[in-house]
Amino acid sequence: MNKEPINVEEYEMVANKIFMCRDMPVMLDSDVADFFGVEVKRLNQQMNRNKNRFPEDFCFQLNSSEFKDQRSQNATFKIATDNRKYAPYVYTEQGVIALAGVIKNDFAVSMSITIVRAFIAMRKFIAANGDVLLKLAQLQNHQINFEVETNKKFDEIIKMIDKADLPKQVLFYDGEYYDAYDFITSIIKKAKKSIVLIDSYCDNRTLSFLKSKNKGVDITIIRSSKSKLTQGEIDLFISQYGDITVCTNDTVHDRFLIIDENETYMLGSSLNYVGKKAFSVMKREDNFSIKDFLERINKNGKRDG
Repeated sequence: MNKEPINVEEYEMVANKIFMCRDMPVMLDSDVADFFGVEVKRLNQQMNRNKNRFPEDFCFQLNSSEFKDQRSQNATFKIATDNRKYAPYVYTEQGVIALAGVIKNDFAVSMSITIVRAFIAMRKFIAANGDVLLKLAQLQNHQINFEVETNKKFDEIIKMIDKADLPKQVLFYDGEYYDAYDFITSIIKKAKKSIVLIDSYCDNRTLSFLKSKNKGVDITIIRSSKSKLTQGEIDLFISQYGDITVCTNDTVHDRFLIIDENETYMLGSSLNYVGKKAFSVMKREDNFSIKDFLERINKNGKRDG
């Protein structure tokens, strides 16, 4: 199975904001805020209001020595903290995930996926190049330098992650919104030509998944008459992400996500409930005829609009 190539430039932009502190990869609060599209003050306020979600291995405030060391070694860090009266907070990979849950906007959730994947790539890089990094750490006080050869290594890791196949069956539990969102959008991003979503109870939250589609991919939504997705919401989506076809059909009970009329995933939950209850996603690999299935459904449905 082929996935849409990862935007290496985007990942390098994120990776360049990650640095080592207390032997952990972390990101400065102002950089996380910038990626999430919120003010750093609001970001840290949400963290402080939800302290029980942010133990020290998720988030911590730099002490005066750490703050001074980072400013002396990292030009980008110095620029970002020139006007700070107090030592900043930094967030680990887990802290970024926790922030996405308390910031509560779709952009923060989507961007947190990019950030976390950069953290994952760095961890893999560290594991594969421990000896080299140890020497760098001794020379540069644990500051990872993504230059020349190390940048090439980083690109190779990203490509290795990109080649990894999605699992054929996954079970998500109540509250695992981030993991479920990441997995569903990974399926959607695989599409090169078309996506057919059969989801009786889809609503505007469903569209937040579909916006991650690749440019030029056709979307068809088949929903029941009980769906709460309005024409106004559909028109707003079309104005930014391109035309979609919406059909009404009350003869389908199960939920399906069909990619390029070639791969079919059965969804144990409507997308608007993803992360709220336990559900599974399973790829069908039997002699299931997608073309015949769609033809039968289309006979019993009608196009909206």
